[in-house]
Amino acid sequence: MTQTPANAPKGAKPSRVQRILAALIGGAGPDVIGAREKLPAKRVESLVRDALARRWVAPATAFAKLQIARLESLSLLTLNRGQQGELDALDRALKILDRLDRYHGFHRANPALEPYGDEERERLINKLNVIAARLEDDKPAT
Repeated sequence: MTQTPANAPKGAKPSRVQRILAALIGGAGPDVIGAREKLPAKRVESLVRDALARRWVAPATAFAKLQIARLESLSLLTLNRGQQGELDALDRALKILDRLDRYHGFHRANPALEPYGDEERERLINKLNVIAARLEDDKPAT
């Protein structure tokens, strides 16, 4: 079954490229699609490549903002259902909130800061001096 785009007029027939993309998304291979469309597989691959190249893809930051807006909207709906006693909705809300945390970068562990005092600074300087002394010993005499 082929689908027409959402903005196409009702009763509009999908274009060949739309049918090919729909079949590809549905799991059909270029050979099967080519047989169906009476095209060589190489032509099907070329049409797919051209169609995908023309598609607009949101930059990562814009996509993340869009996903955050979608997730926030969904979280409000599920939290409202959870407040009405639907336990499944609460489980779904927690998953949505977890995904929101990921988009905001909270999934990364923030290591605790280790104190860096005079003793650590002195050890670092000593290490640097040892390395510098080794480098001096390795210099060829001129």
